[in-house]
Order: sequence, then C-alpha cells, then structure tokens
Amino acid sequence: MTEDRFLPAEGAGREELRQLYNWTVEEAIEAQEEWRKADLGRFAVGPLFRWVAAQELLKIGQLYEKEKNPAFILRALFLCSFRSLPIPEWCEHAFVTSVRKVTRYKAKSWDDVFGKPHPKSTNLFAKRQRLEKAPLVYDRIRKIKRESPETPIDGFLFEKVGREFGIGGKTTTEEFYKEGKELVEMWKKFKR
Repeated sequence: MTEDRFLPAEGAGREELRQLYNWTVEEAIEAQEEWRKADLGRFAVGPLFRWVAAQELLKIGQLYEKEKNPAFILRALFLCSFRSLPIPEWCEHAFVTSVRKVTRYKAKSWDDVFGKPHPKSTNLFAKRQRLEKAPLVYDRIRKIKRESPETPIDGFLFEKVGREFGIGGKTTTEEFYKEGKELVEMWKKFKR
C-alpha cells in the first residue's frame, strides 16, 4: 500500500494515482489494451504510459524524501504535466515552499531554490546532439542492415553513418548507436 505522502491531497486524482502506483505491468498493459479498444483519442495519454510515469514519480518522491534534491521537484512536476497525473502531496508542498522562498525574498533566484539545471561545465550542444541523434543513428544502421544484411556493424559502418549525421568519429557514432538502441529497445517493451 502506497503511503499517503506520495499521493495527492484528498480529492480528485488521489485514488487514481494510488491505483497506478499499485498496478503490475500486466495490469497496466491490460488497461492500455482496453483504452485502445475504446479509442479515447489520439492525443490522450494511455494507462500504460501513465503507469510508467507513476512508477517513476513514486521513485522520485522516495529519492526526494531521502536526498532533498530540489531538482526532483521539477522532474515530478514535469511528469505530472506530461502524463496527466495528479501532483503528489510531497511535491505540492515542496514546490510551494520553494516558490515562497523566492516570492518572500529569502532566496535570490530560482536556481537558489531548485538548483542549477546543468553543471557549469556542461556542453549543451553536445548533450543535445547526443539526445537528438542517437535514435537516428540507430535507425539508420538498422535500415542499412535491412537493405544489406551482410553489412557488418563495425568501425567502417560507424564512420560512414557518423559522416552522414555530421558526428565526430566512429567511436562517438558507436556510442550514439548503443544509446539509441537502448532507448528504442526500452520503448518497444511498452508498445503493443
């Protein structure tokens, strides 16, 4: 049974989030199938994806309780907004407390209460390129393998695909390929 602090305050969404926390993956998949059969809309978020987000939200709440890292507050709010989940009580309280620190002049900036989003030395261009291009590299290599199954996945192929995408050498392209593969394989588990 999920502890109350990980649920919204009494009212709308409380029991729904409790249910999402307590489902098994099989129950979430079954609910997704029922939802899909009901054809509830192309842009609506299905139960399986809401369940996945709820599991992450629960872990974030537990981590926040343990570490008090303010970045967890924003991550939780993002998940709630992105997957149409009600905001848990811990997050609501932490967010309101943090905002009050700024609005009551106890903190100078949002970074003071939520932390800096990226370490000072972060190369945003490199991080963004990795995020955007990793799935594309993986997809391109899969396409090449479909068209020519005998093509080995090796340094030559990584170098060729790296040039196509304007990525540094074969080592970086191989890293992108592995990351893209992990992402795609993870999402395949949730698709049906």
